[in-house]
Amino acid sequence: MQVTIQSAGITINSDFERKIRRKLQFSFSRIEPYITTISISINSVTNIIDHSDIHCRLTLDIVNQSSVVIEDTQMTLECVIDRVLQKASRTVERLIFNA
Repeated sequence: MQVTIQSAGITINSDFERKIRRKLQFSFSRIEPYITTISISINSVTNIIDHSDIHCRLTLDIVNQSSVVIEDTQMTLECVIDRVLQKASRTVERLIFNA
């Protein structure tokens, strides 16, 4: 499983990147053989009240399936990563085990 993490407007240090990779392994441990690549794009966006939110886009390439794209926007980096991973793991499990 190949993982790519990109960010724009947010600085992600190596410790946090390692933490994201651990969360990925934990979230997708059951379905890891079905996933070929994971791409995470994290951006800082300004909402209508001039507060900065964090937008995360997770793209999963799955064997014999079309790509799965999950997006979410939250106030903190931790929250947005956790939410996207939860949504993605549920979605991929439904695709694989209910197919």
